[in-house]
Amino acid sequence: MNTQLYFLRSSEHFIVKELLYYAARLDERAETLDDHPSLEQYHRNYGNYNGDIGVYAIVDHKVAGGAWVRMLLNGFGHVDNVTPELLLAVLPEYRNQGLGTQLMEQLFTEAEKVYSQLSLSVQEESPSIKLYERLGFTKVEGSEHTGATGLPSFTMLKKFDKKTAVKERAEKSLEEERFKKSFGF
Repeated sequence: MNTQLYFLRSSEHFIVKELLYYAARLDERAETLDDHPSLEQYHRNYGNYNGDIGVYAIVDHKVAGGAWVRMLLNGFGHVDNVTPELLLAVLPEYRNQGLGTQLMEQLFTEAEKVYSQLSLSVQEESPSIKLYERLGFTKVEGSEHTGATGLPSFTMLKKFDKKTAVKERAEKSLEEERFKKSFGF
C-alpha cells in the first residue's frame, strides 16, 4: 500500500465533506449527509476558521481517509471552548490496515502545537473505540448522548503531555540543526 499524507487546505473543503460521510459511518446505513443536517458544522467552510487542522491520506492515487479538528461550540463531542473536536474517516476498503493510526499520529503532531487536548464523539458500538483508547483517548464520564446520526454515543478526550511534546520538538530541532550543519547551511 503506497500511502502519502498531506495537510488539508481550505481549498480542499470538498475532501472534508466527502470524508465526513465515512467518519459518521453513513456508508454502513445507506444514508447521506443530507439526512443529518447537524453534521454540516463538521465540514462547512473547513479551513476558513482559525484552528482548523487536518491531514488526509492518498493511497494508490485515491483519497483513502483523513483526520481533522475544528473548534465547535455545538459539536456532539464538545467539552469546553478551548478543546477542538476531532473526526477520523477511513474508507471501508482501507480500514484495519493501520491507516487510521497513521492519520491520527500525524494529526497529533500538528494539533499538540496548538491545543492541550482533543475531544471526539463516538458511537457506543463503533469498532474505532479500541483505536481511540490505544491512542490515549479516555471516555468522559457522564458524557453519554444521542449522536449526530441518532445512535447512542459518548465523548472521549485525549490530553497531550506538553513535557513530552516540548522534548520531542527540541530533539527534532536538534536533528534539523545537525542536518543543516552537515550541509553547510
